[in-house]
Amino acid sequence: MIKNKEFRKYAEDLNLSPVIPAVIFAVMGLAFMALPQVFATSLNVTQEISAPADQVWRIIANVDNEPQYWSTFKEINNIKKTDNITEREVTISAGPQNNTSHQIVTVYPDEMKIQTNLTKGLITGSRILELEPLSANKSRLDVIWDIDLSGIPIIGRGFAENGIKQTTEEALQRIAQAAAE
Repeated sequence: MIKNKEFRKYAEDLNLSPVIPAVIFAVMGLAFMALPQVFATSLNVTQEISAPADQVWRIIANVDNEPQYWSTFKEINNIKKTDNITEREVTISAGPQNNTSHQIVTVYPDEMKIQTNLTKGLITGSRILELEPLSANKSRLDVIWDIDLSGIPIIGRGFAENGIKQTTEEALQRIAQAAAE
């Protein structure tokens, strides 16, 4: 058994003072690297639609008409449009008044896919709409959100996530109704 005096001498000889700040710095560095992942959220919503994929595609490929289906899209202002890429600013009715989102929308007709990159705003990340034909009169529309909610106060992030999911479900229902008409 080590006596008390022997332990003190052993601890003094070790001189851990330069090691402790290095360990603290390393732990804090790892925490900051992982921080963006804490705010990242993925949501997947799927809707089977009783309509041919071509009919559904005509609805969703008209990206300027999204406010008709996405209730939080108050106004779309296209900044630049070239071929299958649209740069735009969207006024969002959810959240703070006059909340805007800068978006770059890319339409991939051959893949029946639309990717929207949210580059500036309270929420950043991406939304992908993928349409898959299931049969001659049936298709499936998948929406995949990969978003960063760090622009929203911590207390509101759960509400924001639930609101995005609910708005997406409602949008898919509206698209399904329009395609069935």
